[in-house]
Amino acid sequence: MNNRFDVIIIGAGPAGIACAEALAGSSLGVLLLEKNKAVGLKACAGGLTRTAARFGVPGDRSRSFREQIVCVDNRAPFRIVLRHPMITVSRVDLARHHLSGLEGASNVEIAVGTKVTRLSDSAVWTDRGMFRFRFLVGADGSQSLVRKHLGLPSRFGVGLYYEVPRRSGEVRFHFKPGIVRSGYLWAFPHRDCTNVGIGFNPERLTAGLTKVILRQFVKELGFPSEGARLRGGTISHLYRGFRFGNRFLAGDAAGLASKASGEGIPFALVSGREIGRAILDPGYPMPEFRRMLSMKRRQEGYWSVFESVPGLHRTLLAAYFTMMKRGWMQAYMGY
Repeated sequence: MNNRFDVIIIGAGPAGIACAEALAGSSLGVLLLEKNKAVGLKACAGGLTRTAARFGVPGDRSRSFREQIVCVDNRAPFRIVLRHPMITVSRVDLARHHLSGLEGASNVEIAVGTKVTRLSDSAVWTDRGMFRFRFLVGADGSQSLVRKHLGLPSRFGVGLYYEVPRRSGEVRFHFKPGIVRSGYLWAFPHRDCTNVGIGFNPERLTAGLTKVILRQFVKELGFPSEGARLRGGTISHLYRGFRFGNRFLAGDAAGLASKASGEGIPFALVSGREIGRAILDPGYPMPEFRRMLSMKRRQEGYWSVFESVPGLHRTLLAAYFTMMKRGWMQAYMGY
């Protein structure tokens, strides 16, 4: 393999693949590095809103839902009809689908099973040798080596979920402020399973307690616990910029997941593609990136108010989901 590239992208998740797609067919030599031996192995609940759906979803491996059921404690549930359907798909199927966009791109090389061990301002060292670059894109997730190399702080949310080997027909969100505090529980139906999970702030709840809460929620929904596999991971939401000289951060590596919802795939896809376009054209204004960043700030602004007044959690949640029944509110919040 050549050891000099115009662009090296670390991480073949949604952000890394989207960046490589934006650069495909150009005059730039691109190397896409992935530490795992296959793409799409990151734990992920797999719920996609309209922004992610615009990038393409494998129709034969996904499900689509026009309605969400939201419960706040024991109140009557909110049934929210969506302007744009929510789609569920596994990360493996999504990654394989997006990788098909790189087929025939002679300027893009993909190296899976290649772990980056250290970095400099012009080179990366891996367990397959050293590679030099003009531009580096860190799309290497919430524990990003590139972000650490840049000396940026990070803050995380945590998501845990069971892959329950039974199909269901409803997307559900449950809020229990007295138990889960500012976190929430969910059930996302997939084609061959249902992901039942919890998203929480690790500064407010311990992992041990959330596992107990999650197991109880699985029982509450009537799902069997036998054969259910527990998975989980961190969600990086502290954004401190995306460009640092000739180095870029995309997706979770840039802190571009939503602290409010835990959603990261749309932010990853948009940031990856926009960074690729900016590398090709230094004057590119990155309009999609700016809209996406504004959406993240709106979501987290509402969530900051919610977290700051724990005594009003139930009232604020009820008001928020009453408004979310309106199409204009869904558009404003990016759904």
